[in-house]
Amino acid sequence: MKVLFWGKEFQRFFDTLSTVFAHHTMSIADPLDDKGALNDAEVLVIRPATVDDELLARAPLLRMVQQWGAGTEGIDVAACSKRGVIACNVPSLGTGNAEGVAEVAFLHMLLHAKRFFRAREKLMEGKVYTPPGTALWGKRGCVVGLGNVGRSVALRMKAFGMNVTGVNRTPPSEEGVVDDFFPLSGLEQAVKGRRFVVVALALNAATENIFGESFFKAMDRDAFFINVARGGLVCRDALENALKEQWIAGAGLDVLWEEPHSPEDPILTHPAVTVTPHIGGVNDASFEGVLSFIVRNIDLLASGKNPLSRLDIKGAGASQSR
Repeated sequence: MKVLFWGKEFQRFFDTLSTVFAHHTMSIADPLDDKGALNDAEVLVIRPATVDDELLARAPLLRMVQQWGAGTEGIDVAACSKRGVIACNVPSLGTGNAEGVAEVAFLHMLLHAKRFFRAREKLMEGKVYTPPGTALWGKRGCVVGLGNVGRSVALRMKAFGMNVTGVNRTPPSEEGVVDDFFPLSGLEQAVKGRRFVVVALALNAATENIFGESFFKAMDRDAFFINVARGGLVCRDALENALKEQWIAGAGLDVLWEEPHSPEDPILTHPAVTVTPHIGGVNDASFEGVLSFIVRNIDLLASGKNPLSRLDIKGAGASQSR
């Protein structure tokens, strides 16, 4: 099959991709200068990108759109189905993706809790036993969104000895994942008294800018807001105002409102904010796990079998939530 990787960032993995897709015809294209690469593509593998009817019209032979990872907000599934194109993602749990994102959530939690950058300053001043930090043990945390990433975060919170509140549209099916539960409509009530609030919610029309001024005012003043989901969930003005007015103690962000971001973005150097460049799902385990899943899915398609984790068939694959 003719497999097209849509994005010049895939060029970094050209040798690996060439090896694992040796039994297919593999190529990489820059969406800004594709030189007609879509014309004969049968499978399109994408990072976060817009796949709409206009793009699909340029790919007359396309049979499948395969997301590299779990997030699928850029894929118009209805437009794909209308043209007979299968759309799939990769399950985040068990591939290193959800697990890696949960670890980055903890990276931000610990950087704030242990006042890492202040500790570095004291270290260079020759001082010890300062600054005093915050223990995660015994604290109350809140996880908003109980998909694969959210459950991974919750389980790790409990391993740290934290009490965990979960917020989701529906209660978790597994017992013991969280200590108490609130529906999404009770979000502002759920965060009261919680020292760390971690966002693992899927972005869609209903959740865009869901974290606004009233939400940040509902948080405790010594609480930290951690977003490892999508930048569009957060009203930027509200977060900046929350930091300015000290409605919250700080924020940790693995996602921003524009990606790639501007190096001049002031949020990058805000003293109460830690920022990482969307690295949650970027690790050795997730690369191997995602790649092996995609290879298997393309082989299934090539052999006339049903690919896994289809977005147009409920229950055909893993949960589509983060």
